[in-house]
Amino acid sequence: MRDEHTQRWQQRYRESPPDRMPWHREQPAEALVEAVRRGLLPKGVTVDLGCGTGTDLLYLAHQGYDAVGVDIAAEPLHFARARIRQAGLHIPLIQADARFLPFRDGSIDLICDSGCFHSFAPEIRPMYARSVARVLKPGGILFMREFHHDQPQPPEGGPYRLKLEEFSEVFVPLFRFLSVGEVYYPDMPPDRRRLHIIRLQRK
Repeated sequence: MRDEHTQRWQQRYRESPPDRMPWHREQPAEALVEAVRRGLLPKGVTVDLGCGTGTDLLYLAHQGYDAVGVDIAAEPLHFARARIRQAGLHIPLIQADARFLPFRDGSIDLICDSGCFHSFAPEIRPMYARSVARVLKPGGILFMREFHHDQPQPPEGGPYRLKLEEFSEVFVPLFRFLSVGEVYYPDMPPDRRRLHIIRLQRK
């Protein structure tokens, strides 16, 4: 489906190499590493949603997760595929929209979303919630890291800075909230320093 949301992201990646994007990282997200260390994320079939160049995806695979990478654009997946090959791993990569995940109902144990949800406009967020709820097993986990409302909102719209109430509006009653926190990166630009860290469980 090539609506405005899809076209915007695919065009963005055509304008700049994937490893030059502001969200590209050479190291896995600290919040993800900490959650894995604490045993908060169940091992099993795991989707890295919006996997980009594959940094978190590679980390999850190295930690023993049965990982699959999903991104809306082809360009970052090409970059991720080269990194996976260089690491000597075999990790499936799928180009797909988070609103229309191509997995069987109840087939996924864990979905990790680092900034995918906050790219969606309010009116299409419920589609995301229904999609991830459909593919997660009952009791499956959705682990989210999304921009916090306590920072400037870009004038062009998304990525959106979100209030906790905006998560509740979308994910209740399909999910229960297991934990809500935040992380702060003082070295990042002012509009990217604070993120929500949210762990949800599929009812």
